[in-house]
Amino acid sequence: MAVLQEIKVPLISVNDTSLTVVNILFAQADKVKQGDIVLVFETSKTTYDVVAEVDGFIAYQCVLDADYEVNEMVATIFSEKTEVPEKVVVPEKQHAAHFMEADNLVDAIGTWEGETLFSPAAIELMLSEGMSKTLFKGKDFVSKNDVLQKLGITTKVGLQKSEAIKLLPTDTEKVIVKKLSSNKKREIEYLSQVQSTGLTSTVNTVIETEGIFVHINQSLQILKDSLLPVIIYETARLLEKYKELNAYFTGNAIAYYKQVDIGFAIDIDKGLKVLRIPAAAIKSMNELEQDILTLSNKYLDDQLQIEDLTDISFTITDLSAEGVAFFKPLVNMMNSAILAVSAIDAKLNRCMLSVSFDHRVTEGKLVAQFLNELKHRLESYQSKYHQHPNQNISCFKCFKKLKDDLSDVGFSKCITPKGEEAFICQSCLKGF
Repeated sequence: MAVLQEIKVPLISVNDTSLTVVNILFAQADKVKQGDIVLVFETSKTTYDVVAEVDGFIAYQCVLDADYEVNEMVATIFSEKTEVPEKVVVPEKQHAAHFMEADNLVDAIGTWEGETLFSPAAIELMLSEGMSKTLFKGKDFVSKNDVLQKLGITTKVGLQKSEAIKLLPTDTEKVIVKKLSSNKKREIEYLSQVQSTGLTSTVNTVIETEGIFVHINQSLQILKDSLLPVIIYETARLLEKYKELNAYFTGNAIAYYKQVDIGFAIDIDKGLKVLRIPAAAIKSMNELEQDILTLSNKYLDDQLQIEDLTDISFTITDLSAEGVAFFKPLVNMMNSAILAVSAIDAKLNRCMLSVSFDHRVTEGKLVAQFLNELKHRLESYQSKYHQHPNQNISCFKCFKKLKDDLSDVGFSKCITPKGEEAFICQSCLKGF
C-alpha cells in the first residue's frame, strides 16, 4: 500500500485548536490531481482550502460540519484506487456535531482490513507505554482515546460534552435553525472558560470628560476625540502596579504575565477579534495610536498574523462608537479582567468604565482601587487642570483675557509689530 499524502488538520492559529469541515470536493476513491482542492476548513477567521500535493485517489476520514482537532487525520491520498475503502472512514471519536457512542460508531464502520493509521498523540502514548501496533489490528484509525481505553482509562469525552450542553427543543415550523460559525463557537468556548465558574463580578465608575480632549488630541494624529488611546496608555502603566489584573487562573495557581500586552476588541463585519498591542506599558500615546491603526487595517485586509491575536494579558472593549451607555463585559480565556468603555454622554459630559474580573485571581477591593486610580488619571487630562497660572493675561489685539476665552485652547506667545513679547488668542491668530 502506497500512501502518497496524509492530510491532517493544520495549525492556522493558536486560537483554533480545532477546525470545522465545511466542504468536501470529491467522492470517496475519486482520482485527484496535484493542486486540486480536496476539502475546505472553516477557522475562526476565514475558510482554509486543503490542496492535494500529489496525483492519486482520495480516501476521506471526515464528515461535513464536524470539528477536528489540530494534527488529526482527515484524509489520505493513495497511489491505487483499490487501496481506498469503499465507505468514508470516520475515526472513532465523538464529534460535537454528532455525539455518537463509540460502540455504535464501530458498528457503523465495520472491520477494517487495510493499514491501521495512528494519530501522533496515540503513537506518543503507545511508545511511552511500550504498546505494540498489533493490539489495534482491524481498526482503520487509532486515536489517543483508543489507546487510553486499551489501558483501561475511560475518558468519555463526547459524553461529557453532551451532558454539559443542554440542547433546547426546536420546532422547525416555528423557527429556522442555522449552525454556529467556527468563529462563534470559538468565542463561546473561550468566554465560557471563565464565566462558567460563576466567580466573576463587575465594578463601575464614571469619568468626567468635559474638556478632556483639548490636550489628548495634541498627542494624536488620526484618532482625535477618542478615549481608546489614552485609556490603553494609562491602563498599561497601571497594570504594572496591579499585577493581579495582568494574570490568569491556571486551575490550581495564578500565572502572572511578565509583560503588559493589551488587547483591544474590534468587530467591523468580519467577526469579533481581540488584537494585541505588545509591550503597551512602554509606548507613547502616539505609538499606541499607530498600533491601533495598523492592527485595524490588518484586520480589515484579512492580514492578521498569529502574533496579532495571541498572548494578550489584559483586554479592553470599547463600544463608545455604538452609543452604549453601559454594558458588562465578559472575561476572556487566560485573562483575569477586562475593561469596558461606554459612550460619552454629550449632555452630562461623562462616560462609564466597567471592569469585570475573576474572583479566583483577585478581589473587588483591588479592582475598585485600580478603577479609581484610572479615573483620576484620565480626568487629569481635563483642560481645567492645565490652565495658565496667570488667568488675567490678555490678547494684545482684542484685549480679551485668558479667563474669558471660550475656545478652551489657550493663548499663544508672540512678538508684536513693535517687537515686544505678548500673547494672542486663537481667534486673532487665525485672522477672524
